[in-house]
Amino acid sequence: MIRFETVEKDYGDVKALRGVSFEVPCGGIVGLLGPNGAGKTTALRIMTGFLEPTAGQVFLDDQPFTPDSVEARRRIGYLPESAPLYGDMFAWDYLVYEARLHGLDPSERVPQVVRQVGLASHVHKPIRELSKGYRQRVGLAHALLHDPEILVLDEPTSGLDPNQILEVRALIRRIAETKTVILSTHIMQEVAALCRRVVVIHQGQVRFQGLLEDFSLGGGVTGGMPVRMVLAGIDPVVLLKRLEAIPGVERVELLEPGRDGIGVYPDPSAVIVRVFPRAGLEVRPELAREALSSELYEIVQEQSSLEDVFHALTREVHHG
Repeated sequence: MIRFETVEKDYGDVKALRGVSFEVPCGGIVGLLGPNGAGKTTALRIMTGFLEPTAGQVFLDDQPFTPDSVEARRRIGYLPESAPLYGDMFAWDYLVYEARLHGLDPSERVPQVVRQVGLASHVHKPIRELSKGYRQRVGLAHALLHDPEILVLDEPTSGLDPNQILEVRALIRRIAETKTVILSTHIMQEVAALCRRVVVIHQGQVRFQGLLEDFSLGGGVTGGMPVRMVLAGIDPVVLLKRLEAIPGVERVELLEPGRDGIGVYPDPSAVIVRVFPRAGLEVRPELAREALSSELYEIVQEQSSLEDVFHALTREVHHG
């Protein structure tokens, strides 16, 4: 298990991580999510010993982790977003070279990782001639050479075409059958396809950590999610103006029954609207009060997509 406790990282006046605390249990795939610049890569580089935190502590199985910890480096493999490969070397020669640097027997480990990542048909080609997908496989093979318990992947499908993405995801699933995998991404399709748990970082702070099922149910966000209302006895234009005037409401959409994913309501005079609150704000009580002058049939927070939840957790919060 990896545990961050109030970890901070400063680059001069820039605070990349601000009191970050989260846990990664053993087994399965954990997604480290966040917009570009959120602090994901900084967290991964601290996790893998390439950076030292300004404050706080990282633990590996309850033992303090330090960048010079040989044991920690033995147990963790890391594939950065841009794998540092030598383009003029053949893939096989590169892996043999790296195995020797790790003090490993190349005749044993290189064939094993080549089979593991499905690289056999391209291993005797110069790395610069390989597609991005196969270069990622070379990087994965390198990260797996010392047979780590934990594999850390930074945006592993970035820049790949759709077929390559599916292939790399299938490869990650196979690896996760025997290892803990931590991957950073901002692509929600990737999260849905791979992850059992997620940690969301935004502006250097943890906004959510837990099971994917809990994240998909709103990630603990009680406000900021769309609210659907069904009312009667009020002019739609008047209703829109009143709802848009409520503090904390970002915008209001008038929905058409039979379209917009909305069924036909029994009362033909019913007005159906979708209200979008500002980030983190709960406006349902105010909406219900505003509806007292009409007949309120329904007010419900809508089921949100992973993209909706991610957006609600990582957008700026503006009050008033």
